[in-house]
Order: sequence, then C-alpha cells, then structure tokens
Amino acid sequence: MSETPAAPKGADDPERTFPLAPLDEAVLVAAHTRYEIVNAVVDDLPRSGREDASVLADALYVQSLADRLVREAVVVECERGASWAAIGQMTGVSRQSAHERWSPVIEGWALTGRQRTGIGSGTPSAELAANLDAWFAELDHQGRTDAITATLPSYADSSARTAAQEKREQAAQLRDRQQALQQAADQACQASMAATGTAGADHNRTAWATALLARAGTYDQLAAAEAPLGREHKRTAGRHRSLAHDLLSGKPVPATAPTTETGT
Repeated sequence: MSETPAAPKGADDPERTFPLAPLDEAVLVAAHTRYEIVNAVVDDLPRSGREDASVLADALYVQSLADRLVREAVVVECERGASWAAIGQMTGVSRQSAHERWSPVIEGWALTGRQRTGIGSGTPSAELAANLDAWFAELDHQGRTDAITATLPSYADSSARTAAQEKREQAAQLRDRQQALQQAADQACQASMAATGTAGADHNRTAWATALLARAGTYDQLAAAEAPLGREHKRTAGRHRSLAHDLLSGKPVPATAPTTETGT
C-alpha cells in the first residue's frame, strides 16, 4: 500500500509547496490517516479467511491507526480552541485526565511547527490534499472532486499560508529565546540562594526576579504564537510573574522554586 495516493496532473504547482495553516494541517493529517485506515481494511479483506493470513496482526495494525487518528483528532479540536475540559467531555474523562493523556501530543505538535512531519511529509500539504481529493472522488458516488480541499480554507489562500509560516518562525525563535532565558534564570536563582543573608542578597533577588519576568513576557508571546498551548503558556507566565513579585517584595522563597519548568 502506498503512503499517499497518486498525484493528480498539475499538482506540482510551486505555489502549493507552502504548508497550510495549522488547523488545516491538523485536519489534513487526520484525513490522511483515514485514507490509510480505509486502504488497510480493503487490503485485508481478501486475505482475512486464508490460513496463512495474520488476522490478529492486521487487526492490531488497523487499531494502531485508529489510535493515531484519535490523537490527531485531539490536535484538531485543540486547534479549534477546545479546552481540556471540553476534550475530557468528548472522551468521557476528566479535564485533568485529558490533559495528562494528550498534552504531550499537543506539545509535540507545537514543537514540530504545527505541520505535517514524519513519513510522507516530503509531499507538500496542498499536493497531498489534492491527491486525497482524487482518491475520494473514485469512491464517492456523488463524484465530488474537492471533498478534502473544500474543508481547508488555506488551501487556496497563499496569504494565509504565508502568515501561518511567519507565526511558526516566530514561535521557534521564542522557544530558542526561552532556553537562553531559562539558563539565565537558573544562574540567577543559584546566585540568589548563595547570597542569602549577605549584603548582596537584595541585588541578587532583583536579578532573579528580572530574569523571571523576562521569561513570563516571552511565554505571553508564545501564548499568542502557539494557540493550542496558549492556556499552558499563560499559566506558566503567571507562575513566573508571581514568583518574581514575591522576590521583589521580600517574601521567603522556597528552595524548590520553579525556575526550570518548560511551560507545558
């Protein structure tokens, strides 16, 4: 079975090489997994009764694809703005359970730029969407030729794809900045702890607070650049800002102060 359906004529339009907007990318990823599931089931049907067929292995493969589709559907819902409470309600679990189960999926999605990655990602997203249109048209008795692309607003909107790519690049730069700021905050924390009870204590506390406030500001910017993680980034910014205010007001700070958390 091929990783992607055959490319239709004209799918090599250079304009189609840009990634789609993040929500459209997420929808496309899930659509491609559905294509894989259909093909896996169809391929399995003629073999399912043969003694040499691995019926269980084939079934487990389809199950793995279905599990992957669920993860991808969570990404779609988060890109649509669904909260973890809403995700939990959809899946019959608590908000906390939903967050614990799928937040690493959303973090991974953000870390890879909120676009298709892995096997088959070398095919431009717009081209894959057109390929899936052609594949579905062969199955659909109504003969629809844009069943997939019609659900992807940025497919035909190059300005939307350009804006989305700029935001991806902004998020990547902010994440790089966060790593540098985290190192600075860790060093300031260590210096402040070492200076406790000395004449330089206040100066070091102020330096630590300044580093924390810088991190908080960058997390606020990340919240705007990475919408699915916006709530997590805002909460992390709030924790850093609260600790900074405690430092500046002279309140005691626990030895386990959260200076090394990544934000999600």
